[in-house]
Amino acid sequence: MVKIPVQKLTFEDFLEQYPDGSGIYELVNGQIIKVEPIRAHKNVARFLMLGFNDEIRRLELDYIADKDVVVRTFSSTGEEQGRNPDVAVVKASQWNSNVLAYGALIEPIQLAVEVTSTKLG
Repeated sequence: MVKIPVQKLTFEDFLEQYPDGSGIYELVNGQIIKVEPIRAHKNVARFLMLGFNDEIRRLELDYIADKDVVVRTFSSTGEEQGRNPDVAVVKASQWNSNVLAYGALIEPIQLAVEVTSTKLG
């Protein structure tokens, strides 16, 4: 049997093929992977995002905290990845530099939070 190698997607391919409106996806090792967090996981992420936003407003900081941001990262071997952190904190000036773009950012962000749990859901 001959094994046909699967062509790995680039970050640009990932953005073009991102399945809109049907969940959260990441680009891992050149493949689109669906991420399905449990509600408890989402509750923690929402709590953190709202807390960050409260402090950003209170301190009048130039940041935006959001949970629907796709960020380009790189693996240890230099391969492009597309990650969707549970909470992202980004400079407002960076976010607003291209308001017509979708949520993906290729520039480094200020903070990415990943909620973990002992029970995978």
